[in-house]
Parts: sequence; C-alpha cells; structure tokens
Amino acid sequence: MQRALFHAPSPRICRAVIALLAALVWGITVKYDFAWDDHSFIIDNQAIRSLKNIPAMFYSRIAEASHPNDFPNFRPMRNVAYALLFQLGGQATPQPWIFHLANVLGHTVAALLLFATASLLFLPAGESPSRWAALLTGAAFAVHPAASEVVCWAKGLDDILAAIFVLAAARQLLLWHGEKRRLAAALAFFAVAVYAKESAVPFAGLVFFLLRACHNLPWKRSALLTAPFLVVAGMYVAHRELMLGQAAQCAPISGAYAQTLLDTIPAITIYFRLLWGVPPFSIDYTDMRGHLRFLSLSVMTGLALLLLWAAAAWTAWRGEKFRPAAVGLLWLAFFLLPVSNLVPMMQYLAERFLYLSLIGWLLALGAVWARAPQRLASLGLAAALFALWIPVSLARQAVWRDEVTLFVRSSLDHPANKRLRENALTSIFALPQMHSAFGLDDTTRRLQADSSIPRSQGEAMLPTLRQAHQLLPDEHRLTAALGISYAVAGQISNAVPFLELAARQGSNDVQCWIDLGSAYALENNLAKARQAWETALRLEPANRLASEHLRALNAK
Repeated sequence: MQRALFHAPSPRICRAVIALLAALVWGITVKYDFAWDDHSFIIDNQAIRSLKNIPAMFYSRIAEASHPNDFPNFRPMRNVAYALLFQLGGQATPQPWIFHLANVLGHTVAALLLFATASLLFLPAGESPSRWAALLTGAAFAVHPAASEVVCWAKGLDDILAAIFVLAAARQLLLWHGEKRRLAAALAFFAVAVYAKESAVPFAGLVFFLLRACHNLPWKRSALLTAPFLVVAGMYVAHRELMLGQAAQCAPISGAYAQTLLDTIPAITIYFRLLWGVPPFSIDYTDMRGHLRFLSLSVMTGLALLLLWAAAAWTAWRGEKFRPAAVGLLWLAFFLLPVSNLVPMMQYLAERFLYLSLIGWLLALGAVWARAPQRLASLGLAAALFALWIPVSLARQAVWRDEVTLFVRSSLDHPANKRLRENALTSIFALPQMHSAFGLDDTTRRLQADSSIPRSQGEAMLPTLRQAHQLLPDEHRLTAALGISYAVAGQISNAVPFLELAARQGSNDVQCWIDLGSAYALENNLAKARQAWETALRLEPANRLASEHLRALNAK
C-alpha cells in the first residue's frame, strides 16, 4: 500500500501537470497590455521591427532600446526574439498578446526543463522518489510568485531565455558520459544563454561543481572540462564591455564601492523571504536605504543568513547523500552574484533577479524531499507551500493587467515609495482621455494643464479623476486635476473645494496656488484670488504667470 501510494506518475503525466499549472496561473496574462520599460525596449524600439537588423544586434547597440545610451545592457539574443515576435504579430506596431504568450510558453518550457534536469540530479535517491521530487520542483517553479515579475512583464523574456538555455546546458552535462557532442551542446546552450542576458554568466563556475557532484570526477578533470565554459563567459564579458564601454551598469549607487556592497547585504533577508513565496512583493525597491552601518540590524541579519547558507551548503556537500542539495544551494548563490553589486548595478534589489536563482533554491528543496524518510509529511508540507504560492501568484499577476493597475496598486501597497507614486501619476495622466489635457513637468513634476481643454473633455475626465482621487486622496496633483476638470466642465462650485484641498496638500506647489486663484477669479471672489496669487509669488517670486494674474487684477 505504501509503495502504491508513492508510485511516481509517468514523465508524460508529470510534464502535463507542470504545463497545466503554468497555464492556469499565468495564462490570463496573454490578455494584458505592455507596461513600464516595455515602451523603451519594445513599443518604441524601431530596430526590432525589421529582421534585417538582426546581424547588427551583435555588433551594435541599435536594438537595445528606443534610446540605447540610456540602458547600459547588451542582450542581442533577447532582441532577436523581440524582432521575431514583432514579425509574428503581423501588425504595424508590436502586439502585446504575442509577447505575453511568448513569456508564458517560455516559462512553461523552463519549468519542464527544470523537471527534466531535477529528474537526473535526484536519480541517486531512486527512480520513484526522484521523479516525485522532480515533479514538485518543476511544478513549484511553474507557480512560484517570485517569478511573477519576469512572466508578467513582456520585457522579462531575457530572464526566461537565459533560464531555458542554462537549464538545457545543465541537462546536457548531467547526461554527459564522455561524449563530445553533449559537451559541445552544453557549450552552445550556455553561449545562447549569456547573449540573452548577462546574468547567465555565473553558470560557467557552477559547471565545476555539477561535474564533481554528479559524475564524481577528479578535481583536475572537472577543472579542465569547466575551462571551455569559462572561455565562453570571458569572451562574452569582453564583447559586452567593448559594446558598452563599461563593465558596470553605473557608478556605485552608494557613492563608494565598499559602501554599496555593504548596503546590498540587507537584500539577502528580503530574497530569503521571497524564495519562500511569502508576501509582501513589490515591483520596485528603490526606497531601500543606503549608507548603512556595518553593525546595523539589517546588515547583521543578512550576514547571518549568508553564514547559514554557507554552513548548509558545506554540510550537504560533505555528505554524498545530500550533494544534489548542495548543488542547488550553490546554484542559488552563483546566480545571485551578478546582483550582489560586486559589479555595481543600478539598484540594490529586484524580484526579477531571483528568477535564475530560484531554480537553485527549488533544486535544494527537491533534493531534500527526495531523501525525506517521512514522505507523506513532506508531501503535506509541499501541498501547504502550493496552497500559499498559487493564490499569491494569481494576485501578483493581476497587478500587471495594464500600466495604471500596475502602478496605482503598487503605490497603494507601498505608499512610502516615491518612484511608484510618480509612475502611478504618470500612467493616469497618460490615459487616452487625459493625456492631451494634463501632464507632469519632467523636471519639477508639477501638474501642467492645457489652457484650452474643451468642456466635453473636462466632463469626460471627471469619472476617471474621481476614481483616481478616491484611490490616492492625498495626492495634490490628482486633486488639482479633478478641480480643474470641474472648472472646465462649468461646475465651479465643485471645483473650488478640490482646488483648495490641493493647495493645502501641496502647499509648496506654486501651480496649485495659481490654479486656486484662477478658480476664485471665476467665482468673482477677487480678494481670495489675490491672496492665492500672492502666495504663489512668495513661493516663487519670479513666477511669470502669477505676476501676470496680479497685474491684470490690479488693472481692473
């Protein structure tokens, strides 16, 4: 009875379960729109609109983004994929559904490859336990909420491609028994992976430990077989630096290199929570503080987790039984190296950085499960994790429906994050019914209103602005836009209270006081209009518009 209970399903059924789970969790994203940096990398990127540009993608930065100098990366295989997807869309502009479909299918392929790789890695535990463990590993990757940013964001195709080809290379190495063709195939897959995204480069170092752990090769033999992968990695890094003129994405974001490394250590704690699929999640971590002290609690906690990982990896490696778990832990660490700020990056942390590393974490958990003596209890734990992860993933993917949903909901979840708030405002004012009437100044971020908004447009904007104001009631630029729209619609009695509120909320925003003065003038409340415009001039004595209003008022 016990054997029947744990008799592993066939590989075909395992693959079907993994594909079905991926489709159920992420399939709806095919209906979603482009968002965020998709504008620069896909929508406005003219170079991906012709297959004739593919050769140049490997020796020029023309296809990196609409403004390639603003985005220091070199990922030609990703750009080739973008160009092919554009052609498959068959329209004059990129079609979001086909890019999202590519992400869902790509993530599914990555999960299936992880199942295949894990089946080989766990095989010493026995055929049935290894297949069960591999099924759980692949299924966990298919539904894990930490993958949401990569799967739901069209731009995330580079991470998916890197994962697919890294896993394909790892599988070839696990199948290798001296055949040159498998080694050549692994090298080819690895080369494609690094040209999809530079985060695949650390696999070159992981090869050594894969060969040692899975084929029990001598140290020298493992090192010799690893050398070609290091050569490919070195060639790509040199090629990338030649193209970009720099190795790092930017100067150290904490000012000094050592301080930047120190300030990245707290990210370990957040990554550890995210690896378990525990909320909260965020699309943006730019509110993380820098310039931390070495003995601060967040740094000490990160270092403690780092030591815990080292102890676990060392213990697992020493015991041959759990060496596959050690490989998983090493995989986790190797693929976090590109984002450790050893080579300075533009941010301390991002959830998409976990995509490749998550594979190692799940391999470690799967290897432990394959050897677990109480498999029924372990299966219960796995079921509990899936019960947590699937609802969280469904909630996370819904955030990516469109740009307004993405930024407004993210801003509500993380109100202290100023960049999310600014992105939320930008996305609202970019809506079709809004963009010709309102905008935000690129430098000051003040609200700019068109001086000739038609009454019909003012009336049409009111429902959207009322809803936006309800969601972000303390945002003075939305409050002001709502007041202006009421004024344009001829409802000045409704406009004044909102413009008064906007002036209180944004008391240092000159434009709020100018708009309030104009509303008072429409009510023929000239004394209050004068007070509002004089307040604007106290804030900004050289403001031309406030001065003109006061001169016109004095001339009456």
